[in-house]
Amino acid sequence: MNKLSQIVISVGRNKLYPYFCILCVTIAFLFTDPFEQLDLRYSVSYIGAVCGLLCVILLAKRKNMGNVVGMLAVMAECCANFLGGNIGAGLPTFYYFGSHIYGLFTWNKNQDNNDKVKVRSLNEQIFLCSIIFLIAAVFFNVYLTNTLSVDNTIYQLITNSFIFGLGVVAQLLLMMRYAFNWYLWVILNVLVIGLNIYTNNIVIATQYLIYLFNAIYGICEWKLSEQKNS
Repeated sequence: MNKLSQIVISVGRNKLYPYFCILCVTIAFLFTDPFEQLDLRYSVSYIGAVCGLLCVILLAKRKNMGNVVGMLAVMAECCANFLGGNIGAGLPTFYYFGSHIYGLFTWNKNQDNNDKVKVRSLNEQIFLCSIIFLIAAVFFNVYLTNTLSVDNTIYQLITNSFIFGLGVVAQLLLMMRYAFNWYLWVILNVLVIGLNIYTNNIVIATQYLIYLFNAIYGICEWKLSEQKNS
């Protein structure tokens, strides 16, 4: 393990890390001046952000409790994204909710002696299926957005479509315990950050900036476990 991976893992495993993440999102929420004019979208975004942060941190640590918190997070994030017109970012949350239920049971059946989920390595067949699934999901979101007559710019449409596709595939691989899922989350997080800066949602943008680091932490943590299993 190189020095950079060691630094990322040491930060991710630090007891103060979750508190720091919540503090950053809280500061971003306060930046919107909620006490002067309460914005429903930002308020719901904040609740989803806090639950979402706890969820991804627990999942990166391979803790099954992350699936429970994840169900709370996706309900709040779904409402916030639909309020902002981000259909591609909002639609996967229905899928995420169901996948967390599946993950709750399958992770419980595949835990090591430390009550952490066992990591699987991606093979060529699963990788090829993931690419096909990703392409199909992207085109499905384009079709659905046009069918619903959602007012998106070209940038929003393309970005939302890839967010939808990457989210569906990455979540599936995560629930199936494949370490490769975290690489897809890195790409998705970069897209969501850009999209929410574009649509002026500083709370979600800050949340996904932390998600980006957490995805990198997930890569390091799961890769380490994958190497031990090998």
